[in-house]
Amino acid sequence: MPRRRRDWTAGAAEALIVMVAIGLAFVAGIAGWAIGHAGRSAGTAIASTTRTSTSAAQGAAIDPSVAAGAHDFVQFACAKCHGEQGRGGVSPDVPALTNAKDLTPGQLREIIDHGLGESANPKKPFMPVWGNVISTRQVDELVSYLRAGLPSVPTATPLPIPRNQGLAVAGAALYVSDGCINCHGPNGLGGVPNPQSEDKTIPPLSGVDFRGEFNTDAKIIDFIRTGSVLGRAPIVSMPHWGGIISDQELNALVAYLKTLK
Repeated sequence: MPRRRRDWTAGAAEALIVMVAIGLAFVAGIAGWAIGHAGRSAGTAIASTTRTSTSAAQGAAIDPSVAAGAHDFVQFACAKCHGEQGRGGVSPDVPALTNAKDLTPGQLREIIDHGLGESANPKKPFMPVWGNVISTRQVDELVSYLRAGLPSVPTATPLPIPRNQGLAVAGAALYVSDGCINCHGPNGLGGVPNPQSEDKTIPPLSGVDFRGEFNTDAKIIDFIRTGSVLGRAPIVSMPHWGGIISDQELNALVAYLKTLK
C-alpha cells in the first residue's frame, strides 16, 4: 500500500504539471490573439486615418486658374528650364521663378509673350517667344500660378521618361515633355501658325523636305542646340536648347524623329 500511495502521488503531480502547462499555453494563446487583434485594429485605424488625410489633402480645393497654370507650366516645358515648380537648378543661365510673384501681371505677360535671354548667342539658353502659341487665357493661368508662388498641384508633373526601352521610346516621351509637340505638332506634322515668319507656319519635323535639309543626325542635333531665333515677337522662335538638353536626350530625340513619316 505505501508503494501504491507513492505511485499515485507521483502520477497526480505529473498530471497537475501537465494541466498547469496546458492552462498557461491557453492563456498565452488568448493573450496573443488579443494583442494581435488590437494591433490589427490599431493598424487599420492608422491606415484609415492616413487614407483620410491623403484624400483630404488631394481633395483640398485649388483655385482653378492656379491649377490650370500649373498644368500649363508642365505642358509648355517651363519646368524643363526653370525646374519643377520653378525651383531652378537646371542651368546657371536660367533663373528660378520663386520670386516671380514680385513681378506685376503685366511684366510676366510681357516675358511670356516676347521671350527672354540672349537671342544672338546660341550657346546660351533663350526663352522662346510664346505669343502666337499660348492663348491669352493660358497666359493668364500661368500668371496666376506664378503669382500664387508655384504651389504643388496633384498630377501637374512632367511626363516620366521610359528607361531601357530604346532611344526612340525615350525620344517620343521627350518630344512631349520638352514641349516640341506644342509647336511642331503631334508626330512632327507641323502646321502651327507663325504668320510673321517666311513660311507662315512652324515647319514640320517629318516629310521629304525636312529629311532633305536635315539628312544627318549631327545637323538635327546642332539645330536643336542652337534653335532658330528668326526675329522679334510676334514671330515665334525656337529656343536655344544648348546646356538644357543632354547629349543622351538629344540622341533619343533624333532616334524618335527618324521613326516619323
